[in-house]
Amino acid sequence: MIAAIALGMLAMLTCLALQVLAGVLAVRNFAQASKQPLGVRPLRELFRQFAILMMALMLGNIIQVGFWALLYRFLGAFPDFETAMYFSGVTFTSLGYGDVVLTGEMRLLGPLQAAVGLMMFGITTAILISAAQQVN
Repeated sequence: MIAAIALGMLAMLTCLALQVLAGVLAVRNFAQASKQPLGVRPLRELFRQFAILMMALMLGNIIQVGFWALLYRFLGAFPDFETAMYFSGVTFTSLGYGDVVLTGEMRLLGPLQAAVGLMMFGITTAILISAAQQVN
């Protein structure tokens, strides 16, 4: 039990590092783009800037889902990467369908991943709201 929690905590820290990296890169790009004139179609340009920001942040979340899926595959929790990725995505987003489940001590990783997913989507949302507040 302690080993599963320790592994989950290490995975959480890895996700935080990935989220920070994605967030910094996305925000830097957005800050650079927002310094440019909006041109003759300002709404289109704002949409483009926010779309890039959102996609970069979402890519960071997808990479985290993939990281957890690799961890599950490494531990032998699922027979293939597709199933591990599906379970990881459902868990990270806290959907929790329950059609694919972890067994044994590894069950403790599920709630940890769900908690991480909630926090990481919270960070993603905070970045998007902060960017929206910067738009004049």
